[in-house]
Amino acid sequence: MSDQGARPEDGNHPKVEIGWVIEADLTDELRQAAKTTANRLETYLQECMPMFDWIFDTLERPLDRGNGRAEPVQLLDAVEIDRDARGWDFAFVLTGRKLHGRQKAQVLGMTSGIFSTALISTAFLNSRGSPDSQSAAQRLYALSMHLFARLNGLSPDRSETFLRSVSGPDDLDRMKGLDAPSVRNLTAKMRDVADLRAEEMLEPEHGSVRFYVRSIWLNRGTLPDAILRMRPWVLPMRLPRLTTAAGSALAVLLMTAESWEVAANLSAAAIMVLSVLSLAATSTYLLKAQHLLASRQGPLREQRAVSNAGTVIAVVLGMGVTYLGVFIIAYLLATGLFGDRLLERWVGEAGLPSVRLSISGLVASLSLTIGALGASFEPYGYFRHVTQIDDEI
Repeated sequence: MSDQGARPEDGNHPKVEIGWVIEADLTDELRQAAKTTANRLETYLQECMPMFDWIFDTLERPLDRGNGRAEPVQLLDAVEIDRDARGWDFAFVLTGRKLHGRQKAQVLGMTSGIFSTALISTAFLNSRGSPDSQSAAQRLYALSMHLFARLNGLSPDRSETFLRSVSGPDDLDRMKGLDAPSVRNLTAKMRDVADLRAEEMLEPEHGSVRFYVRSIWLNRGTLPDAILRMRPWVLPMRLPRLTTAAGSALAVLLMTAESWEVAANLSAAAIMVLSVLSLAATSTYLLKAQHLLASRQGPLREQRAVSNAGTVIAVVLGMGVTYLGVFIIAYLLATGLFGDRLLERWVGEAGLPSVRLSISGLVASLSLTIGALGASFEPYGYFRHVTQIDDEI
């Protein structure tokens, strides 16, 4: 596929740096296969997109982190430190342990677009029908390319390429290469990735606010895609404690006459201010309580700024969707269950025209706050997993 592009004549190629982290829990045989896979990836990507200078930096972990299941968010935290220090554009983490999936029992790999990181487990690479190490090495290569494509926004399909949908390790045996449209899409993505980073443009004395603004502007083409892959609109459905707490608060508040009286005495502006404050407070609380933001000391890095900004936007959007859902349900219940005669006894005739909208806004604001408290009781790593892990393969 070397005909997909041509090298610039001046030889000045933009760099794309990829970190290849090999955890200590891999066997010697698989460690060697992992190193070979990194070389194969570098060769293939250079052939497909020769207009970039592909740099693979291999890092071997010196210490074993345990024999149990690997917690994805812990792997993300560890590799993020290395990515910051070494300036990688992408990172792969290879472990011999089983990845702790929330959607699947057997997970081959995961992607985190907001961290530009892919996690790979070799625990299920071998199948009963093909247990040899050579097959595992080939599958590791195919899985790595599949995850790299998914990490850059390409969707799985039914083809025989690296984008083939993966339902089990046997599907990796049928993968070979990328088609021309996929290479063009990856090339366009890499042009954004290979641009100068914000830390290479700004001096430290310019301040963190300007740095964050610059980083977001430089990544304006890729940041929205990363946020969309986080699917913030499904946050209420993936956080049962948040939804349960918010739903319980909705039922109690809506059935209380005092709530209607308070809503009737609040102006539309007051309801709007209360809603905005509730959204801001709950989003801030969850970001702090669930440790969703990278707050390490050290020089400012574009990757860290972008991941923090994307996480904040995704959480705010997710809580906004929750607020909107509670508001709509509250309004429908207020319209369907509470007649004018009943409400007239509670709030008086003067408050009838707008009281249903007011109670919906009040209930949504208070339910969102109570729901955030419920979400804080999610198991360790779960909230971060559902917000920062895009796909389980």
